[in-house]
Amino acid sequence: HFRDLGLYRHATLAAVRTGALSPAGLFASPLFIQRMAYPTYFSDLVEAEAAARGLDPLLIYSLIRQESFFERGARSFAAAQGLTQVIPSTAEWIANAIGWPNFQPDDIYKPYINVKFGTYYLFAALEMFDGNPYPALVGYNAGPGNAQYWLDQAATDDNDLYVEEISISEPKLYVRRVLAHLANYQRLYGK
Repeated sequence: HFRDLGLYRHATLAAVRTGALSPAGLFASPLFIQRMAYPTYFSDLVEAEAAARGLDPLLIYSLIRQESFFERGARSFAAAQGLTQVIPSTAEWIANAIGWPNFQPDDIYKPYINVKFGTYYLFAALEMFDGNPYPALVGYNAGPGNAQYWLDQAATDDNDLYVEEISISEPKLYVRRVLAHLANYQRLYGK
């Protein structure tokens, strides 16, 4: 019912809770419930933007699920906004980088702009870190300077050790959660 009303956050959380109530857990529940817990809302936007940047759309869904639970009007305590939780200063930078005409701060709540901007920002982070999703996701969450600092501190190619080097709990947990979501999306929707 929540899904049909466009209340995607509530629909997703209700599916997660329903799966958790199963004695065997979410991933033993019916496939329909699992897919409701890991939805592909805004697929027309996500698929198009992922294709335009050569990214896996399942990574974008994973990021959106973590950032906003697909709630288009989401706003964090740090002023991150919309589906992909882009902060205003980053949105301005992205608008300039991609040549988006007449960008206004409230535009970031429009899903087609937010998905475009969030996908671009993740794409830029992936390029900065040679396609490695670990520091790219940390950069998306905590800023590319922090991601690079922790990468330098780790002084290793081992992504798990890199994550352990992160000294702030939020980005450490963030990268783990997004990649766990990605594993679930791949299991549910991968080829």
